[in-house]
Order: sequence, then structure tokens, then C-alpha cells
Amino acid sequence: EQKYLVVDGQAYGQLRQISRFSEYDKAGETGLKAIVDGTIGRLKDFYVFRSQFVQKTGSAPVTTNNIAFAKNAIGLAIRRLPKPLPGTGAIAEYAELGNFGMRVVMSYQPNTLAQQFTVDMLYGVGVLRNGFGVQVRS
Repeated sequence: EQKYLVVDGQAYGQLRQISRFSEYDKAGETGLKAIVDGTIGRLKDFYVFRSQFVQKTGSAPVTTNNIAFAKNAIGLAIRRLPKPLPGTGAIAEYAELGNFGMRVVMSYQPNTLAQQFTVDMLYGVGVLRNGFGVQVRS
């Protein structure tokens, strides 16, 4: 099963400095990828990602709350929003890619004498299996 590690920029930079993960003679193709494009890629069966949304808590010392999880830890549900009622002056279409979709609505705004485009979607996230994710503090 695929596993993921999401860390902040500072932790990501520190991981890139570990020679056994970033040098070709020690890490093989993964090390080459780290050298060429600056990404870690896969590290000990975890796909490593950097995110600016990793939360930090406390002050002196600051705790960074990274996360490691398996694919079945978190669920994402997406549902189509309905099209506007006919005759209301708005036209809607759905833009979809795979299982991901959104509604695009075009309407006329008399206050600005221009057309307005609205892109929206309905989604929800939730924990599926609590034991499949862990907080990694640094």
C-alpha cells in the first residue's frame, strides 16, 4: 500500500541533506532524482512531499506537525452541484477530469454590465482509518 510523508520546507531541506538518501552511489535512481530535480521522491517506502500548509505550534521551541499516512487513512468525497434553474439567466456546464469535477456557471451581472463566471464544487474530507496516519513532530 502506498504511504506518504508531508513535511514543511525546513524538514524537507534537512531530508535532502542526508547523504544516504540523496547521493547516487548510496541511493541509486532515487538519489539521482534528488540531484537532478531537487526532489526526494521516495524515502523508505514513503513518497515525500513538501507543503507550506504544515501547521506549527508553540513558541520557543516551535513544534512542526508533519504527517505520515497510508492511502486509506483519509477519504475525499466529491459531488456534482446542480445546474441553475432554466430561465434564470445563468448557464452551467461541468468540467471533469477523471473522478474530479466542478461546475462552471456563466451569468450576466447588470451592475457591472459584464458576464460573470463562477467555478465551484462540493467536497468533503474525513478520516477513514485513524490507525493509518501518524503525526510526525519535528
